[in-house]
Amino acid sequence: MMRTLGEALRPSIDAVSVSPDEKYDIAGVYGFGRGLFTREPIKGSDTSYPKLHRLHSGNVVLSRLKAFEGAIGLVPPSLDGWFLSPEFPTFSIDYDVAHPGYLQHLFRWPAFWELLRGKSRGVGARRERVGAQHMLSLKVPLPDVSLQQEICARLDRLHEARGYSVDRTEQAKSSVEGLHDALCRVEATPVRVGSVIELARTPVSIEPNQTYSQIGVYSFGKGLIRREPQLGATLSKLKYYQIPANALVLSNIQAWEKAIALSDDSDTARIASQRFLPYLPVDPQEVDTNYLRYYFLSEAGHPLILKSSPGTTARNRTLGRKAFENLVIPLPDIDRQRHIASLLDCGYEALRRMERRTEQFDALYQAALAEVFDSASE
Repeated sequence: MMRTLGEALRPSIDAVSVSPDEKYDIAGVYGFGRGLFTREPIKGSDTSYPKLHRLHSGNVVLSRLKAFEGAIGLVPPSLDGWFLSPEFPTFSIDYDVAHPGYLQHLFRWPAFWELLRGKSRGVGARRERVGAQHMLSLKVPLPDVSLQQEICARLDRLHEARGYSVDRTEQAKSSVEGLHDALCRVEATPVRVGSVIELARTPVSIEPNQTYSQIGVYSFGKGLIRREPQLGATLSKLKYYQIPANALVLSNIQAWEKAIALSDDSDTARIASQRFLPYLPVDPQEVDTNYLRYYFLSEAGHPLILKSSPGTTARNRTLGRKAFENLVIPLPDIDRQRHIASLLDCGYEALRRMERRTEQFDALYQAALAEVFDSASE
């Protein structure tokens, strides 16, 4: 049954006059139906608003500014009595028309965000506001409350499973990253980087009618970007080089943002522009490039990359080749390097499996939302 939200919700504003000397616990509303969050408390003298809206558990709160991206949710008991600015109207629920849990799932439905986006007013993301009356005029699936409760119970189980997977994945991520940093805090013989690895560049002569596959490097240690093949005539005028296997590859313009990766055997058929620096060991029996990648991504090694990337803005923080090669780092023996790299390979692979499982739970939940709400809207 399609009904307007105004049949289930009514404006319920608890406006409180701001006192300059009082402190106020401030909340916020995430986008994409993710609920509410907490901010730092403020003093009344820190805001220009003469009034703030006090929250009450079980009410619905809307961000007028970010409604177009699904910034709407129910106030949890933990945020009862907290505050938001007047940009956040609040609504009470008519329990004879709507079940709170059902509404929470409705607010996570991407098609509902599209409905809100259609009600936005203004120009540009910072001005696209949704008024309370506009939101209340939306027609949404609102069957009998008993059916809403049944639907909510099923969706709750899926969402709880998804939430459990998200929490376990976040815990695993924290553990693996902690292990990463701990293993790379080593005491070993200091060596100059340029004495143990060397730049490995073989120039490629670009032919206009041949196809070439380029590489790039993702930031935050997420590996190589392997681009689709393109004609040589469409490439930029930069110089290009072959990529050797098992090379430590750094983006000279994004290394400061952890754009550091390792090539594999398949990359020997690809090319890299002059903006990427592939390094190989001077002696493969002394240096493991996979270990070096982990080291320069760690809390111990990344500051050295920053030190070698002078500049004040992101576009100007270019990694200096000489500065990088002149870095002095502790280098354990090759067996220990390989052992550390192997442990971290296993840890990050396990984390990737958990992330994929979380994505599957999310896809299942989204499919269930579509099944419930899309079919009811037809």
